[in-house]
Parts: sequence; C-alpha cells; structure tokens
Amino acid sequence: MRKPQMKAIIRTDKADKTGACPICIQILINGDKKRISIGEKINPINWDTSLGRAKGKGFTDLNNIIDKRKSTLNEFFSQCIFAGKLISSNDIDIFLKGFKNNDFYKVYDLVLQKKTELSADTRYKYEVLRRRLKKFRPKISVSDIDNDFILQFDLFLKELGIGEGGIYNHHKCLKSIINYAKIEKNISIDNPYHFKSIVVKSPEHRSTFLDTDEVIKIANYKTEDENDINARDMFLLACYTGLRYSDLYTLKLSHINFKTEVLSKVQVKTKEKLEVPLSQQAIDLLKSYSINKENDDKLFKEVSNQVGNRIIKKIAKECKIDKNVSFHVARHTFASYLSNGNHASVINISKLLGHKNIANTLVYTNTNISNLKKVMTNVHFG
Repeated sequence: MRKPQMKAIIRTDKADKTGACPICIQILINGDKKRISIGEKINPINWDTSLGRAKGKGFTDLNNIIDKRKSTLNEFFSQCIFAGKLISSNDIDIFLKGFKNNDFYKVYDLVLQKKTELSADTRYKYEVLRRRLKKFRPKISVSDIDNDFILQFDLFLKELGIGEGGIYNHHKCLKSIINYAKIEKNISIDNPYHFKSIVVKSPEHRSTFLDTDEVIKIANYKTEDENDINARDMFLLACYTGLRYSDLYTLKLSHINFKTEVLSKVQVKTKEKLEVPLSQQAIDLLKSYSINKENDDKLFKEVSNQVGNRIIKKIAKECKIDKNVSFHVARHTFASYLSNGNHASVINISKLLGHKNIANTLVYTNTNISNLKKVMTNVHFG
C-alpha cells in the first residue's frame, strides 16, 4: 500500500478582492484529488508552484505551517499503512475533524478556566502570555507545539525586547499549560520542555531597591493628580511594609488594628495569613486613608499593576531617580532596608514578606556595597 501523494497548492480560482489565494494541501488518493485548506492565503506572486511553498522574505512561519500540516497528514497515512488499513477520503475527513478541533488556544483557555487556584497576579501573567502567543502566531494547533516552536517563540520574545525574567515567566507558564493539558485533560501533546534541547534557565537575580534618600524623594513628591497620589502612597506603604501589589489594592480597614499597630491579612498570592507590625510612617499613612471608611472598604483606589507601575515610573523620573522603579522594587526596598539598615535576620525578613521558603527571601536581601566595605574594614592577616 502506497502513501497518497501530497502537494501544497494555491486556489487561484478562489482569489479574494486583493488577489490573495487560499493555500490548500492537495492529496491524490485512489485517483481522486482532495483539497484541504490550511486557513492561510497568499498572493500568487509570492508562491513557488513547483516547490509548493511561499518564496521571498517574511514567509518562514507560513512555510512552517505548510510543513506541519503535511507532516501531520503524512504521519496519519503512515499509521494507517502500518495498521494495514486502506485510506479513504472519509478517513481523512474524520482525522482532520479531530485535528481542527485541536486548536491550542481553545486548549489554553480550557486549562486556564480549570486553574481556579491561580491568584489575580498569576492569572494576569497567563493572559499576557496568551496575547504574546497570538501576536507570535495567530493560529496554533496542538501538533504545532514542538522544540522548534518553543525556540522560535523564545527568539520572538527576545526581539520584542522582553527581559530575561519576563521570558523565563512566559516559558514557565507555557510549560505549565502543556503539562496540565496532557495530564489532566488527556490531550495528546508532548511537552518540548522535557527534552534536553530546550533549556530555560531562571535569570540570575540582582534586585533593584531604593536607598533611604530616594524613598524620601518619593514621599515628598507633590501632585494634584488623585491617581498619582494613590499610586505614590501605595508604593510608600509597600516600602514600609513589604506588601505585594495584589495585597495593597485589596487592603481593607478591617485588616488594620491601630491599637496593636499590626496589619493582618490573608495574602492574595499564597492564601497564607500575614502579620506585619507597623512602623510610625505606615500608621500615619494608613490613618490618612482610614477617614470616613467602613471596615469592609478598600483603603486604596484599585488600578491594574501595569497602570500603577506606569505612574510610579513617571514619579521616579520626575524625582530624578535613575532606576527602573516598579511596585516590586518597593518590596525589595523594604527587605533590603531591614537587612542592610536594621540587620534583621533572614528568618524575620522571610516572615514579614510572607515567604514559606527562605531561599525566596535571599533574592530580596541584596547587601549594598557600603555594608560590604564595612565588613572588609577589619579584615587583616598578621
């Protein structure tokens, strides 16, 4: 039994108003021609009829899609021949019906819907990944996910100017989606991240934090814009308490005990209870936001992390702070101040940050160069 012959062709008889023609895989089976659309179009001037491929620059992704479709069909034909099964046009239709329903974005959305345990911040990361996947390749089949796909997506992210940390998080989320789809939903997909050829390393952490003078500059920043004031004060409270952004915008008056001077709250990310004794600066700031508030009222106006970061970057720039400032920098600032200024133990800092693992805390406790110089002052042999 011979495999059916295949070739990619364009349907010039079905050109649209712009002249673009649908691309099909033409299969010669039992003397009959069967044409299967791949859902893409191309202008005939960019098509190599003899090779059945797009020609010229900028068509690498399109040619990859063509190759993938042919490879998938070829694998199906091989399985039929191995099983001694005659291949009919109807068999191909049944196979392709299942293949078309294997839209990776549908799988992605299904998995994300099932991941109910995700925090708002983590869910946002998955949503950003989906948008960037769509920008990278608007149509993805489950069978498209292989080593080459991951490597091309990695290159695409680098060309977008995404930092090492952002790229690492995208790969981590994508790996999780693929694993969940395979294990929990029984979807036939091999996880390329399990192969040795795909190595995604966690970036070496060297955190950014503000020194005392820089925090004071932001505290003294004057503005009439209510959104700027809200973002500034949320940032300052994060510097004073180490709270994550998700815990700042969900902070309620009921979480603050002004008598004991302790903030007590279940963290959005970890679902663990956090207790933070409040400094006088934190108390003063919180009291100013507690006026005319009920227990269940949120203290701060809720804005997205992206908008909040945009505002705080603008404020930092106007304060002439030459650092890449974000709300997460405030958390680093809190931990670094405790470590460098107050010489707090890593265990205590870990508890205040709400970490379960001290290794996570070490990322936040960079020692500045002045403290390292003090350590080395008395180093003398002989």
